[in-house]
Amino acid sequence: MRNVLTMSALLVAATAVGAEVRAPGAAEADGKAPVVVVVSARATDLVVLDGGHDRGFRPGTVCNVSRDGRAFGAVVIAEAGLRRSVALILSLDPSAAITAGDLVTLRANSRI
Repeated sequence: MRNVLTMSALLVAATAVGAEVRAPGAAEADGKAPVVVVVSARATDLVVLDGGHDRGFRPGTVCNVSRDGRAFGAVVIAEAGLRRSVALILSLDPSAAITAGDLVTLRANSRI
């Protein structure tokens, strides 16, 4: 049952990423994207971002999550389409939760 729920969450995320048609390398690649939704599953939560290759996100990239200018967590990009990305949560401050509208930004050295 756990695998079915995890696969369902991944399918939802893949659908959000896969339905895009546009050339990468757009001028608006600023390394920032708001959170669209957090998909909760038993194994892990998936964070869907309103930005993909067009914003500079690539699979394996580690990013900061912030609200009101204060970083409170980290995510890693698992899948990136042209205009949507799906990330996995790496760390969060103990009392924090990622919600729609939080800002995800590339780290200066995004592989650490």
